[in-house]
Amino acid sequence: MKFQDLNLRDGLVRRLAQRGIERPTPIQEKALPPALSGRDVLGVARTGTGKTLAFALPIAERIPPSTRPGRAPRALVLAPTRELALQVARELDWLAEGLKVVAVYGGTGYQAQARALKVGADVVVATPGRARDYLKRGVLDLGEVEVAVLDEADEMLSMGFEEEVEALLGATPRARQTLLFSATLPPWARRLARRHLQDPAVADVSKHEDVAYREEVYRVPARARVGVLSDLIHAKAPERAIVFVRTKVEAARVAEALDARGHAARAVHGDLGQRDRERVLGAFRAGRTRVLVATDVAARGLDVPEVDLVVHYQLPERAEAYQHRSGRTGRAGRGGTVALLAEGGERHRVRRLEAAVGRRFARAELPSPEAARHARLRSLLERARSQPEAGKAAWREAAQAWIAAGDAESLAGLLALLLEDRPLTATAASPRPSARR
Repeated sequence: MKFQDLNLRDGLVRRLAQRGIERPTPIQEKALPPALSGRDVLGVARTGTGKTLAFALPIAERIPPSTRPGRAPRALVLAPTRELALQVARELDWLAEGLKVVAVYGGTGYQAQARALKVGADVVVATPGRARDYLKRGVLDLGEVEVAVLDEADEMLSMGFEEEVEALLGATPRARQTLLFSATLPPWARRLARRHLQDPAVADVSKHEDVAYREEVYRVPARARVGVLSDLIHAKAPERAIVFVRTKVEAARVAEALDARGHAARAVHGDLGQRDRERVLGAFRAGRTRVLVATDVAARGLDVPEVDLVVHYQLPERAEAYQHRSGRTGRAGRGGTVALLAEGGERHRVRRLEAAVGRRFARAELPSPEAARHARLRSLLERARSQPEAGKAAWREAAQAWIAAGDAESLAGLLALLLEDRPLTATAASPRPSARR
């Protein structure tokens, strides 16, 4: 199937082709025909498989542009995080030519978004908390919504937004079309679908999706976890890696420990302000930061393409969290690696995860001490070659003197100083389990 087979308007097909998008992904192929016909749709597919286009195209096809001042939105998209809301708004901006798209989210000024809504919008893409606030204040009118979308519904509800979602959907006409998309379908997401979708077409490709990433389990001693993680990242040499941890205290400590071991690592957690968060993510996308250490809460909705390695620093508590974390790599058909660090007594937890996702993970060997040393040296040499010329020039005379003197002893001492593992404190290896996200 190609997009022109779906009887889309010529302008939509042309804009897709300009981006090199000609054939729908499996979730798009199953969800688009009923969605374009006006039916409610329950779509289930893992992160990074094209769910955004599966609801953006029906909105762009159904909602005609308008210039009426103060108009209420005719499409509402709810997303769990501001990052995802902004990502969806950008997709709709380039796809739905002529439609006024307004993004509504917290963590930023109230007045600018309120003014944009009062001027008039065709599509509102919103996080539930800020949207409900505007609804209560009479700034957001949902009485003309024709299409309502719940994006990443399982994440939205697991973050505690059920009450807000119910209130927002309750303010829309019952005759609307509702599209619900999710990576997993836990009981609370099923209940929401039963309450708000009318005879939905089910587009569930989750059980038939071949993951594009390799899953590897590494058995690690508890108190050497950061050292093992460092060696693994050196050995895998990813362009970008995300390490998932449980708490914000742990995120900061692990990032600091990795940075001390020669990795360009930064933490993303709930204590970061929006400006600092955007600065860290911008550096990660640009490649200046190569390792992101994140809590599940902080990582939700991240728009970060081309992540080569995802590491579960500790095993996640739920299969849903595992799938959301792991889905950060292998996106859009790219390859990638998912590594799970498990202590000896956690074999049963690994087996439960395997049973929940329906796959067996490869049991992998940690790099040998010799391989780890070579990997650390290779990483150091890559960093050394990338140093600015002015910095290298300042030390070139000393380097040439070492070479002329054949001073291997000093060079070996320097490499040992730079590359040998630093001792790890007990608190860095084992953060307090009660620390909050």
